[in-house]
Amino acid sequence: MDFNESPIIMFIEVTKACLLSCKHCRANAIHKRDPRELTLEDFEKLAKDVSEFNPKPMIIITGGDPLMRHDLFDIIDLFNEHNLNVSISFSGTKLATKDALEQMMGKVKNVAISIDGSNARIHDDFRKVQGTFDTSMGILEYLSGKVSLQINTTVGRHNIQDFPNILDLVKEYKIRTWDLFFIVPTGRATSELSLTKEEVMDTMKFLYYVQTSSDFRIKVTEAPFYNRMKLEGPDNINTPLFNNLVNNSKINFEKKKLPVTRDKNNLGVTDGRGTVFVSHIGDIQPTGFLPLTTGNVKTDSIVEVYRESKLFRDLKDPSKLLGYCGNCAYKEVCGGSRARAYAVYGNYMAEDPACPYGGK
Repeated sequence: MDFNESPIIMFIEVTKACLLSCKHCRANAIHKRDPRELTLEDFEKLAKDVSEFNPKPMIIITGGDPLMRHDLFDIIDLFNEHNLNVSISFSGTKLATKDALEQMMGKVKNVAISIDGSNARIHDDFRKVQGTFDTSMGILEYLSGKVSLQINTTVGRHNIQDFPNILDLVKEYKIRTWDLFFIVPTGRATSELSLTKEEVMDTMKFLYYVQTSSDFRIKVTEAPFYNRMKLEGPDNINTPLFNNLVNNSKINFEKKKLPVTRDKNNLGVTDGRGTVFVSHIGDIQPTGFLPLTTGNVKTDSIVEVYRESKLFRDLKDPSKLLGYCGNCAYKEVCGGSRARAYAVYGNYMAEDPACPYGGK
């Protein structure tokens, strides 16, 4: 495919409302729904517009917590009617009833649940609501073997030492995809939650060996430099954090090139390049972590905005990258996190301050 013409994935924030108050929340979620939220009529227009992409992107229904909307399954039906593959990511709260989960299984391709620790102490402290871990594990237990499951884990100082135990849960519940979110200091997230560059490198080494010795998929969000690790493999593995992670995990040391998701122009996925985000009020943005708006789905064609707007054209052009990202031999397949560059430097084409390679 060609990322200049079509995204591979589209995130749709159907609401900003959520019962949780997570420390890292990029949405700054609120406890009540915003009256400006997109209506069913708006979603009908959006579904029709999205279907004009060729190939069509995967649709991820997200929030806030999508289950805060009483018409959630009507929204999903609109996208299914246009033969779009729909997945959902929701919060582990009392809203995830047995009836809601049953309806979900018949309408979506993939279900994602956040697990930020292997126990209630770590997970609930991060999500700021007691009981969330037990509820989330109950959801996994109920859905395991019935639908394709994904675990989302935020990577930070709060849980990095717990990764071997989270890995055990991934294996136990036969998770298809483990998606790891590297923190971008936007919304409620602060840089104090983030790992150092050295810790990022050790984490990527660990994920590399997990991936080469496992049959489930590892995906990273806002860490496109992992693509370089996939192609080169780790070098120095004699570091304390890496040794601690692997010594507490049952993984093998197999070194090989791993597949990288990229388009026909060799462009890897990053913010606005293979991705597009629609906010709860219809604003079109590169991702939820890069809150720059260029158009609104109520009045604009998301296809035209993705293909023609200056913002998206810039993000899809690696020749415009600055700093060590601009000089990097991997700028096409990586390109750095444009969201993190913007959050730290105020320039979405600046170098990615978390890149552990640092232009080497």
